[in-house]
Formats: sequence, C-alpha cells, structure tokens
Amino acid sequence: MKVNRLSVTLCLLLSGFASASASASASDNNDVSSYIVNGVNAPVSEYPSIANLFLDSFEYDGKYFTNPFCGGTILDEHHILTAAHCIYGNEAISLFTVVVPQLQNVDDYPLGDIQRNRVKEIYYRNDYNDDISYFLENDVAILKLETAMNIDTINDVIRRPDSESYRNDQVNTKFTAVGHGDTVSGYDGNDQLLQVDLNLVSNSACSSVFLNGDRITTKQICFDGDYSSLTRLKNGTCQGDSGGPVYWYDGSKYVQVGITSFGPSSCGANIGVTSVFTEIHDYNAWIDSVLAGGETPKSTSSDNLRTNYLAVNGEIEYFGNSPTDGDSSSSSSSSGGSISILGLPLILLAALRRRKMN
Repeated sequence: MKVNRLSVTLCLLLSGFASASASASASDNNDVSSYIVNGVNAPVSEYPSIANLFLDSFEYDGKYFTNPFCGGTILDEHHILTAAHCIYGNEAISLFTVVVPQLQNVDDYPLGDIQRNRVKEIYYRNDYNDDISYFLENDVAILKLETAMNIDTINDVIRRPDSESYRNDQVNTKFTAVGHGDTVSGYDGNDQLLQVDLNLVSNSACSSVFLNGDRITTKQICFDGDYSSLTRLKNGTCQGDSGGPVYWYDGSKYVQVGITSFGPSSCGANIGVTSVFTEIHDYNAWIDSVLAGGETPKSTSSDNLRTNYLAVNGEIEYFGNSPTDGDSSSSSSSSGGSISILGLPLILLAALRRRKMN
C-alpha cells in the first residue's frame, strides 16, 4: 500500500494486534510466526529479565493462543514493563493477558515447565498518545500480576539507566534487542528467544528518515542495524517484538534503555532506521510511582470479569481470531489478517502471522 505523502510506511511491532491467534479449524500452508531479524539464539540466563505476553482463557475453557502478542521485561516479582500500544483499548487483552517470564522456546507455552501469571492491573500514562500521526508518544505501560513470579528479585529484574550517558559513550557501544519477533516480515524462522545487535542513530538522523519526522521526540531512541548479505536485510526488531527490550552493555552489565515501539513495515529495510524505542530513562519517575502504588490503574481484571466476558462472548474475541483448544497433540494454525490505518505516517499493524502447533 502506498500513500503519496509518505516517505516510508511504518509498522507497529505488535504481532497480536492483527493476528496472534490459533484456530483449530483453520487450514493454511503459510504457517509463519514471529522472530527478530538477523538474530541469533539468546540464552535466557543472559537476559533473565525477559518476559512474553500471551492471550488465553486456559483456566476457564481450556483454550489459548499459541503465540505471544508482545514482549516485556521484569521490573520486580509483581510488575512487567511493556509498550502501551500492546495493551491499550482492547477488553480481551485487559482481561486475559498472561505473562510468561524467561521463556526460551515458544513451543513450551502453555504446557511446558514454565510460569504463567495472569495480569491484575494495567497502567499507562495519561499522556499516552495512540494517534499514529504522532509516532506513539509515551508508549510505555506496566502490568501488575495477580501472583508473584518465582524469580531472583535481585538478578532477574531489569537494570534501568540513571542517565542517558549511553548516547555519548564512545567505548561501550553495544546495544542488543531481544525477543520472539519475526525473522522477516511475516515469516517464522525460529522458536527460540533471539538477540540482535543494533547501532545507535541520533534523533536528528532518525527524524530525517520520516516525513514529519520532527515528531520523533527526545523521549524516543532510534537504531539501525548492520546489513546481512545472506538475508539482504539489516538487523532490527519486527512484528511480535513490541514491548520488549533493547539493552546497553555498559562494560559490566546489561542496562535496559528502551522499549520496542515501532519500525519500518518491511522489517530490516535499508532506510537508515530499523527500530524505534521508548526511552526508559525519561519515565523512571513514573515507573517508580507505579511500583510504589502512587498511580491509579487504567483497567483491572478478576475471575468474575473474565467469566462474565466468556458468558457473553462465548470465547475470547480478538480481531476475529479464535483460540485453539488446550490439546497439545492437536494440529492447529493461527490465522488472521492485517489492519491498516491511514495517517501521517501510515502505520500498518502487523502482517499475517501464522503458526502450526506440533
């Protein structure tokens, strides 16, 4: 799709917004899912703060969606940091999101030896702007869980930056994105957690890539990636990576400096920027306020609310997609379409995402 006034088409890196589901009745030869572009395997032991968001009603009707719709990171045993656009404006997401911390292999969900924690409260800022013409201003959210995760509360939580020194550090220049996002737009290349190194791009250079690029704010941080002659793509994030992290290695430890927000509609495109993130340092005070109980949740969930939703709707309604039954031996594939929204710029919400269960 082309819009004459646009210099580039952008994509929210949210796989589930368009199609994160699995349908037991669907039959399709294009079984693709979501993973990072030009990535290599990322051991969870190296990135223990990683988390994934799934949508399911398993405890209520035995059904679930087979793929994470977004990523996130661990703030403490009760709280997950993610992108606001991952959870904004959808009742099913508000009620049925399940957080899986430290997931190595997507195929372990939900019947493997993993933790599953339901979301109790959702927080995002009053100034979050989901107007796509403003490049998702203040795209940050926090999920509070019903029960505590079984984690190391010292070593498994993110380290947040206390300054933006990483922007000017000429020695420690390693930035790494981690997630379960597409290897290329709309294609599943790996079930493992992946990592990819990125190169910092100045906000002024980032702005020059996009028409009306002055709307890239100082609260966002941009990256490009090295070009691979094998894939003919640059390193970058892709659909399914929204809400996940970009880390800066400061010479001794990984510090999360950004939350995956959006990027080119063709993941890894050679246009000068492959990924745009919400910059965490600018939101440290708000994050601290949420953790201290100083903010009011935008939505809450409970057993009664979930039961009532299913009584009215029959099953989770998620952009026309249906969950699969909880039988790991059944063959099912996810289905769904893409949603395009016109604006400045045009943001094409995730491409087709399909995946077959073994």
